[in-house]
Amino acid sequence: MQSTQAKRNLTDQIVLLVLFLSILSLFLEYGIHQTSTIFWITNILDYFIIILFIIETVLRISRAERKISYIRNNLFDLLLLTVIVGLFIYTRYMRYILGIGEVSRLSTNIILIRNTFNILKIFGRVKRLNAYIKSISSHPAQTIAFSFIIIILLGTIFLMLSISTADNSRIGIVNSLFTATSAVCVTGLIVVDTATKFSLFGKIVIMILIQIGGLGIMILSYFGAFVVGKRISIEEKLALSYLLNEQDMQKLSISIMKIILITFGIELTGALILYGNFNNLYGDSFKAVLFSMFHAVSAFCNAGFALFTDSLESFKSDIAMNFTIAGLIITGGISFPVIFNLIENFKTNIETNIFSHRIRKSQLTLNTKVVLIITAILIISGMLFVYGIEHKGNLVQNDLKTQYLASFFQSVTLRTAGFNTINIATLRVPTLLLMVLFMFIGGASGSTAGGVKVNTVSVIIAYLKSVLYSRKETTLLNNFLSKSLINKSFLIVLLALGAIFIGTFILSLLEPFPLEYILFEVVSAFGTVGLSTGITGSLCIMSKIIIIMLMFIGRLGPMTLIIAMSQRPALVRIKYPEGNILIG
Repeated sequence: MQSTQAKRNLTDQIVLLVLFLSILSLFLEYGIHQTSTIFWITNILDYFIIILFIIETVLRISRAERKISYIRNNLFDLLLLTVIVGLFIYTRYMRYILGIGEVSRLSTNIILIRNTFNILKIFGRVKRLNAYIKSISSHPAQTIAFSFIIIILLGTIFLMLSISTADNSRIGIVNSLFTATSAVCVTGLIVVDTATKFSLFGKIVIMILIQIGGLGIMILSYFGAFVVGKRISIEEKLALSYLLNEQDMQKLSISIMKIILITFGIELTGALILYGNFNNLYGDSFKAVLFSMFHAVSAFCNAGFALFTDSLESFKSDIAMNFTIAGLIITGGISFPVIFNLIENFKTNIETNIFSHRIRKSQLTLNTKVVLIITAILIISGMLFVYGIEHKGNLVQNDLKTQYLASFFQSVTLRTAGFNTINIATLRVPTLLLMVLFMFIGGASGSTAGGVKVNTVSVIIAYLKSVLYSRKETTLLNNFLSKSLINKSFLIVLLALGAIFIGTFILSLLEPFPLEYILFEVVSAFGTVGLSTGITGSLCIMSKIIIIMLMFIGRLGPMTLIIAMSQRPALVRIKYPEGNILIG
C-alpha cells in the first residue's frame, strides 16, 4: 500500500515538474532572442521533458493492476504522448539538419504545437492532482503565496507575446517577469517604458494584473463563484479569512461583496474625474477612457504605473489631477477595514443624530484611529520635509503653489505608490534618505500598500513609550496591547530590515551605482512603492531577480512568507530554566 502511494506521489511530482519545464521551454523558445546558448538549453530541456513523460507513463502502467484495461482506458493519453514524441523527433531533425536560422522560419509553428501538446497533456492530469494540490490549499499562507505566483507567471506569458509590445518585439523573460511581478505586487518599478514600449493589449494586461494584484486573486475567485452560485470549500474560506483578517467566516461573503463594490465604485469615480483631464488632451476618444481607467486603477491599488514616460511630472501644477490621484492613493492605502469602519460610523451617526435627534459618540475602532492619525502625521511631515529640503533645489524653478503641491503629492506617493511629479534622480541625498524611511513604513495593514505598515510602527512606538516611562503594560489610545502583538510587530520590522540589508548588500556587489541609489531602489521594491532614481532599467539580470524577490516579499509580507514556509511545530512539554543576559 505504501509502495503504491509512493508511486502515485512520484508521478504527480513528475507531472508538476514537466509543467514547469514545458513553460520554461516555451519562455526560452519565444520569450528571448535566440542564441547558441539558448538553443542548447532548450534542447536539453526538451530531452528532459520527453524522458519524464515516458517515465510517468511507464509508472502509471506498472501501477495498474490490469495493464491491458489501463491502456484501453487511456488511449488518448498514449496517443498524445506518441504525437509529442513524433513532434520532438521531427523538430530535432529540423534543428540539427537545417540549423537555428532555418528552424526558426520553417518549424516555429511545429515547436509551438509541440509545447501546447505538452501543456495540454499536463492539464489532462489536473483531476488526478487534486489531493496533491489540496495539501497546499489547506495552508492559508501557502495558498496566498501560490495564487500570487500563478498570476505572475500567467502575466509573464502574456507580456512575452509580441502583441504586447508596440513594435511587435519581445522584451524577454526577465523583463516580462519583472513587469508582471511589479504589476501584480502593485509596485510600479519598470525596466522598460510602459508608455512607449507596450501596445494597447500590453497596457490592458498590465492594468488587469494591477487590479488582480490589488484585490487578490482569491477575492476575485470567490466573487466569481458567488455570482455563478458555486459553493466554496472550507479550505478556501480559511484562506480568505486569513487574507482579510476576518475572524467570523460567516461574514466573508458580505465583506468580499463590500470590497468589490467599494473598489469598483471608487475607481469608477476616480476615472470619471480624471477623464476631464485626459479629455482635454485626447478629446472624446478611447485613449482618453483608457488613460482615465488605467491611472484610476493604478492609483487606488497603489501601483504607481503611469502611461507617461515622465510619470506625472507634466501635471505637477494640475490641482485636479494631483488631488484626485492623491485621494485614490490615500483611500487605497488606509485598508478596507478602515474604510468599512468609516462608512459604518458615518451611517450610524447620520441615523442617530438626524433621525433620532440624539448625540452619539464616535465608534471608530482603535485600528481606524491609529491608521488615520499616523497617516495624517506622515503626509503632513513628509510634505514639510520635502519642501524644506528641496525648495531651494529641485523645486526652485516652480512657483510657490506648485512647490507645495509637488511636496504634498510626493509625500502621499512615497510611502506606497510610485507616481512622481518631481524628478527623483535630482533630489538631494538627505531627501532620498528621508524617503527611504517613509517607504519603509508604508501604508496600513490590510491594504495594497507595502512596508512594515503604520499599524506596526504605532505598536512599536507605544511599547517604547511604555519602556521609557517604566510602565508594566503597553497602552495605545487608552487600549491595552498584548505581548504577542508587540512581539509580532518587532519580528516584522526585524525581518524587513534583514531583507533590505541582504538586497542592498547583493546589489552593491553587482552594481556601480551610489549606495544611496541602491538603498532607495531596494526599499522601494520591498515597500512596493515604485519610485526610482532611474537605475532600474540599467540593472543586471541578477539584480533584477533580487528586486523581483523583494517586490514579492514586500507584497505578501515577510510574516506571511515565514508562515507559508514553516511547518506545524511539534508539541514539546519541556520547561526551560530562566536565563539572564546583560543588554544595553
